[in-house]
Amino acid sequence: MAPTNKSIYVISDLHLGGESEPGSRGFRICTQESHLAAFIRSLAESQEPAVELVINGDSVDFLAERSPGAPNGWKPFHYPEEHAVQLLDRIAARSAAVFDALKRFLRNGRRLVILPGNHDIELHLPKVRARLRQHVGANGPADYEFIPHGEAYRVGDVLIEHGNRIDDMNFVDHNQLRILCGLLSRGEPVPKEFLFRPPAGSELVAGLINDLKKTYSFIDLLKPEKEAAFPVLLALDPGRRADLLTVASALAESKARRSQQRTRYKTNISALPAANALEASLLRTVKRANFGIYERAATTKQISARGRLRSFVDLLLGDRDETWEQRQMDLLDALRAFHDRDAFDRSTETEEIYKKEADRLAYGPIRHVVFGHTHLAKKVELTGGRYYLNSGTWADTLPLPSAILDRTREYAPLAELEALMKNLVSQNYRDYELFQPTYIHFQQDRDGNSICQDLCDYDQETAS
Repeated sequence: MAPTNKSIYVISDLHLGGESEPGSRGFRICTQESHLAAFIRSLAESQEPAVELVINGDSVDFLAERSPGAPNGWKPFHYPEEHAVQLLDRIAARSAAVFDALKRFLRNGRRLVILPGNHDIELHLPKVRARLRQHVGANGPADYEFIPHGEAYRVGDVLIEHGNRIDDMNFVDHNQLRILCGLLSRGEPVPKEFLFRPPAGSELVAGLINDLKKTYSFIDLLKPEKEAAFPVLLALDPGRRADLLTVASALAESKARRSQQRTRYKTNISALPAANALEASLLRTVKRANFGIYERAATTKQISARGRLRSFVDLLLGDRDETWEQRQMDLLDALRAFHDRDAFDRSTETEEIYKKEADRLAYGPIRHVVFGHTHLAKKVELTGGRYYLNSGTWADTLPLPSAILDRTREYAPLAELEALMKNLVSQNYRDYELFQPTYIHFQQDRDGNSICQDLCDYDQETAS
């Protein structure tokens, strides 16, 4: 075996940003920054001769930062770039321990690579990119690289990218963004037609999700989001049905914008009987959007005879005056129908689009493909000893209790479900939260061949 030449560590989805609110987490989903800083310091002081740290997207979260100039206080993309620079300064000051650790990492002769994701698109802007170099201490001869405009990062036989390119709601139009950055870099005026339009997912966060978080601060902690967050929200607050229609419509538009880029599964839900004109209209919208929850239900055959799909439609449309008890029954059915219990199984990728794309990319000299974005850590073996890995997250998540999702228990878990709902509403859900920071570790020989690849948990107790 060739001697090890380099250790490569990949982390992603740090989501530094957002302010806490009195009595709640507010808009922060990364609440354990001390552990993140300690991990980076440990790499800086490592005895390994060559260490590279790759931050694979969503290192900072501009979508969690208030923008006083916006009508509702939030923007999907912060422009002009001077405004984004101010927000980056604010995040760096609030997360000083992490940025100080990155400075130490570079001072110690290590290599740092940063890829942007879909929550930190502003990092592409020339002035923001330059300020980021300052905040991580890369102004001098530091070994630092920023990977712009949707490029993947290749290191030896490993390919790394954030993964939002595969997500219909969160893919970034880098052609448009590149034109904007080119004009800004030359100090030219930017005509209106060259202004950047952010992804539909960013528009939804700024226009809807952040407003929901004022009352339901857990909304973006639930994972997987579509399968858990939306049914829970409808059960708690039936008046939000119009918001879910907004989500479906946004997804339909987003998918139409990239209809030539990828063929997706087709789901036939037109056979469902429509109770009224509103339901018929909604079903047409959802069918056009190919909404992910319906797609999963149809393609994995998790629903029998429409029953559980009807439960979600009842939640979504409210075509009968349901009591809280009835909504709980519908919620339980909907969660079991749409939520894949293997979502947190690290050896299985339940979102087939990510595995398929990794399998497509892992050929020739590329033996391992790394994504982030989903917040769900994975290590899935592909053909020929190749691997798809997902670097997970350093933010908090809120998985649903397994007892609630156990389909063999009929309606026995209703009491547990009601307790969960009450705790979510009262923002007393700390016992349900999961902070499980992960990283990917490659060891490569001098020829760039990976001798080993591991998905690792950061040991909080040992580090502290």
